[in-house]
Formats: sequence, structure tokens, C-alpha cells
Amino acid sequence: MPRSSSWLVLLFATRVLLSQTAHLERLAAESTQLRASSPIAKADGPSFPDEFKRNKWTPVETALRDWIESRLPANRAELDRAFPQLKSQLTADLWRAGLFEPEKPAAFAGYVSDLTFSHSAEDNDLLIVRTAVTVPCGADDSFYLYRYSSAGWTRLLESANTGDIGNHLLDLQVSLPDSSGSRLVSAMWDGASCASVWNGLGYYVYRINPSWDRAVPVFSGDHEMVIDEDLNVKLDPAELLLEFASGALEPGFRRTTVLHYAIGAEGAQRLDPVALQPQDFVHEWLISPWDDMKSRSAGDLEKWHKFLRDISGGYEFVQPCSSRADFTQVGVSVEQIGDRESPEPLNVYFMVRDQGGHRYEMSEIGFDRQEGCPGETQADLLRRSSLFKKNNSAGKSTPSRYPG
Repeated sequence: MPRSSSWLVLLFATRVLLSQTAHLERLAAESTQLRASSPIAKADGPSFPDEFKRNKWTPVETALRDWIESRLPANRAELDRAFPQLKSQLTADLWRAGLFEPEKPAAFAGYVSDLTFSHSAEDNDLLIVRTAVTVPCGADDSFYLYRYSSAGWTRLLESANTGDIGNHLLDLQVSLPDSSGSRLVSAMWDGASCASVWNGLGYYVYRINPSWDRAVPVFSGDHEMVIDEDLNVKLDPAELLLEFASGALEPGFRRTTVLHYAIGAEGAQRLDPVALQPQDFVHEWLISPWDDMKSRSAGDLEKWHKFLRDISGGYEFVQPCSSRADFTQVGVSVEQIGDRESPEPLNVYFMVRDQGGHRYEMSEIGFDRQEGCPGETQADLLRRSSLFKKNNSAGKSTPSRYPG
């Protein structure tokens, strides 16, 4: 190598090292400042002011991202070579700088608590980086998706976390490519650990394409979820299926919630199944938008849907109809509609038609029982169905393609 070329290589390497050092120093400064202003750890748990919210730790997360990007391999060949040691090398640097969360932290916020890299042979142009920064309620997760080529890398997607107390990344998946090479990316979030077990699920879907330099949002939503049970996710190039536990119509009980979408260029359309048993279909019919339930209703039931949109109560019975094949009559005792308590006992009867394959239709609704369904079989509030087969001893149903 000519002497001039050697000097250019050395100069470039020196600049890279100085940049990495500067980013690490900035991360250390932001972390130190946040730890100094955050609550001190106490044996009986965290105690922190209400104003200690996301904007306090965002500078640490940004500095962490910038430092990681200063250390990323320069191109795809370098990524393949460096990937096996990438996590251990960067984690060691964080430990040496005093930035990784120790066993007995001096503050509830400001440490790096996790750093994970995901890269697979089948998707060797993609790299996913997951990070976590400690906050008063545990840790706030972030992720970044990069596309690699022989010329370098591009950040396609950066998670947009919005919860004031922090978010936990429950699941992150990238689909196989469709015929055009496009892929879907799904991200599932809940609140940080100090939130109740009756938490919320935020789900986001993006599209990436080999010719794009940024991911494009496709659709998003949120739903109540019980976070101490499995979240099952199946992502295909044009389809998303979610299954999880949420609150049932009967207070204090849980049911299986199914969110199934066909995903196209213009957004998402909800598909069947929307519930896995008749009593759950009644609850889903009541709480879902009419646009979702219109095609799953026989006749004009929109007025009933508006009237019963926000009820609370319990099941009187769930009775299979002996004289009407494939129908189930569900009796519901209504205690409250919106913020108004029912002045007297109010029973509503729903006729649900089973069309097979967990597809249901709301056939009739009335204040009087419909004929053909004698008996008052009590609702089994503990029986739960699932579309997912458990495939290991731990009970996990569907492994992520990027488990991290």
C-alpha cells in the first residue's frame, strides 16, 4: 500500500475513534445528569415526582442510539464478520463506562439495562437493535431497524414511544417478503412495569421496501390487555393475527381477544375470527365499532348497537338452542349503561349464529327471550379457547422471527 494511502486509512480510523469517544462521553454525561435528578432507590420501591416523565430520559436514549450507530459495522460484509461479537463488545464498553445497570443501582433512572442485536441469515440485509434505559417504573424499551448493503447502512425505522411512564416491547417481528419484496414490521407494546396487570396493548404495523430509505406506517391501534398471560402474534406479508387476554363482560374475569387483519396498500381490514366462543362474540359485538360489526349482523341492529354500546353487567346464561341448530342464546343482565345505572333489572337476550370456523353472526336482540332455546345453562367464565398451539414446555405459542 502506498504511504499516502496508509496515512488516509490511519486518518480515517482516528476520526472514527474520536467520534465514538465523543458519543460515549455525551451518553455518559446525559446518564449522569439523569441519575443525579432521579429518585434514589429505596428498599420499599420507587417514589418519584409526577413530573418525572418521558422527556426526562429521552436525551439518554438519543445519545445511546447515536453511540451505537457510531459503532455499527460499516457495510454488510463487515456486519457478517463482526456480528457474533457485536453485543459483547458494546456491552463491555458500557460496563467499563459505568453506564450499564449495576446489581444495586443508586438511582431509578439513567442506566442502560439491555442491548440486543438481531440479524439472521435469511434476512442478512436487516439488523434490529433493541435497547432499554432504566426509568422509575422499570425500563423503557426502544428499537431500531437498519438495512445494510455493500455501500453502508440506512436506518429504516425508529420506534416512536409515547407512554409517559415508559413502554415495554412485548414482540417485534418482520414478515417474509411478498412478491414485490416488501415486508411488514409489527411492534407490540405495553406500559412499563409499575402499571397494573390490567394494562394496554399498543400495536403498530409498518411496511418496508427494498427501494425505500424509510419504513412507512400502515396502521396502529390499542386495546386493553392482561399482561400476565401470553401475547400470540402471527405476521405474514399481508396479514396480522393477534391473540391475548383481556377483560370479559363479566367484571373480574378474562376472555380471549382476537384481532385479525388483512393488510393492503391502503391500510387494514378486520377479518374473522373476532371471537372464539358465542359469549365472547356478544362482548366483542358490543364494544367494537359498528363498521366492524355491521357485516357480522343480520338485519338492522345498529340501534341496538348504539343503545348497548357502553354497558356493564353479567351473563344470565349461555344456552345452546335445541330447536335452532347452530344458534346460541346469550342472556345478559344490564346493570349500567354508560354512567347511568339501570333503575330496574334489565335483561337483554342475544341470538348468536355459529357459521363455523369461529365465525359468528348477531342474529336477533330483544328484551324478551327468543323461542327455540329453552334452558339456562350458566356461562363458563373459565373456559378459554386459542387459535395457537403451544409448542414448548414453557407454553410459548409463536416464536418471533427476531427473538432478540
